[in-house]
Amino acid sequence: MRRARVIAAIAVCLMAYNISYAQVRTLPTRAEIESIVHPKLSTTAKRAVCGESVEVGKIDGSESITAHFTLRNTTDHSVTITEFRTLCDCMQVITKPKVMASGESMTIEARFNPAGRVGPFEQAIYVYTTLDERHPTEQLTLTGEIAATERFSHLKHTMGTLRLSRKEVTLDGIKEGATRSERIVVANSGSETITIGATPTIAGLSIAPVTLKPNEEGELVVSYTSNRLPAYDIETMVVVEGVTTPRPTERMIKITIKR
Repeated sequence: MRRARVIAAIAVCLMAYNISYAQVRTLPTRAEIESIVHPKLSTTAKRAVCGESVEVGKIDGSESITAHFTLRNTTDHSVTITEFRTLCDCMQVITKPKVMASGESMTIEARFNPAGRVGPFEQAIYVYTTLDERHPTEQLTLTGEIAATERFSHLKHTMGTLRLSRKEVTLDGIKEGATRSERIVVANSGSETITIGATPTIAGLSIAPVTLKPNEEGELVVSYTSNRLPAYDIETMVVVEGVTTPRPTERMIKITIKR
């Protein structure tokens, strides 16, 4: 009965936003989501601006660290940087985009918050310029290792034996015809294998791997593709299947879609 009420509520949300079940079924494929999560560098603006990666070694997971990247305009003309984009809210770029003169170098300051994570990490900053609006011109990478404490202590939220890095996701900066994605790290902290699924909604949920063995980590990728800009911000829920909780509401991931 509870499950029926949850599904009915989702159906009402779909009707409220005038979205058909057929539209929900045309969610992006894993390959399409991967192209958003790990975008390929531009071929037309190749090496127009060049940067170096930063390796910080082993760090304490209790404090944020600041990293500095050097970026250089290698062309014989000015290049306008339009955006520094990261794929995780744990990585924040402090430096603002600017116009770089020919041969000019600039320092990119970024802050990485390792809270709730453990083990080796790799975080990317994608540099977008007017040379290519669809693909990043350069990628800056921060690598290192976060000292381990308690196993899965970096995953603060639970759904039965499933541990999650978060239960709320915000997809902002929605552009017409584009896909926005965010990742949620998950792990099976139980002694039995679990198979994860999700109810259909206006936002897609891609799972890799679908089956998690005991002590195995994976990821959920929440994505949204808009054929037209939403008239207003949208809040919806994805119900995670395959895990056992006392109440269905404990298996929900809140998704906020912002213009």
